[in-house]
Amino acid sequence: MQTPSTKPGIPPFQKYLLLPLFLLTLLLSQKQAAAQVMYEGGSNVQLLYGRHLNQSGDLATITFEHFGMVGAWEHFGFADLSNDVTLAGPSLYSEWYPKLSLSRATKREVALGPISDVLLGGGVNVLFGGDEDFFVYLLGPAFKFRLPGQGLLQLETFYYKQHGSAYSGTYQFTPSWDIPLPASEKVHLRFRGFMDFIGDRGPGTTQFLAQPQLLLDLGNLRGKPGKVYAGTEWRYWHNVVGLEGINESVLQLNVLFQL
Repeated sequence: MQTPSTKPGIPPFQKYLLLPLFLLTLLLSQKQAAAQVMYEGGSNVQLLYGRHLNQSGDLATITFEHFGMVGAWEHFGFADLSNDVTLAGPSLYSEWYPKLSLSRATKREVALGPISDVLLGGGVNVLFGGDEDFFVYLLGPAFKFRLPGQGLLQLETFYYKQHGSAYSGTYQFTPSWDIPLPASEKVHLRFRGFMDFIGDRGPGTTQFLAQPQLLLDLGNLRGKPGKVYAGTEWRYWHNVVGLEGINESVLQLNVLFQL
């Protein structure tokens, strides 16, 4: 459990915001630069089935994802309906992240070096059907990085607060990516995923969650690219929900339908 510091100075959660705010100040002072390549993720439905690698039991999940833009605003959200293969008592977990692009809002590229845009936003995480209520809100800047083509690479740096008086505010750092990897004219791969680094919320300890996916564009083999993908996802969760020593490793088959 976190204990408050007795030394004077900056509160712990504010220290984690100093670097993003410093970068933001530098970026806002930059001159107009070349236009960035826009990422258009769209919507998809994923069917996943996997087996725990470090404990018994299987896992079946249906995921809906959506990424969209309206003017200077963009948002990303997903919903996971998951349980073991019996589906006796499925749980629904959802996250939503609206953000404001400073480049599009100011009509000039807010950029510095490899950073192509800065966004200000937040998010909510909600679990329905779990053992206890789970609600988290997040707030902070995000940084997009330059990539050739239509790929996405970004870093979100959030203040993280779980609802409840027992939980203190902490940080969440989330790099995420969606990168096309054309191996040949016919074989097009897609590497996507994210990693969450979440600090100590009070009860428990720090936690780390990663969900990388490697997918093959099945439609491209038949001349209809970008519609159906198949591959694998590995979900690794170190200190599940902040419980020290409780780890989860699930290797899953994944079929993704781009809408």
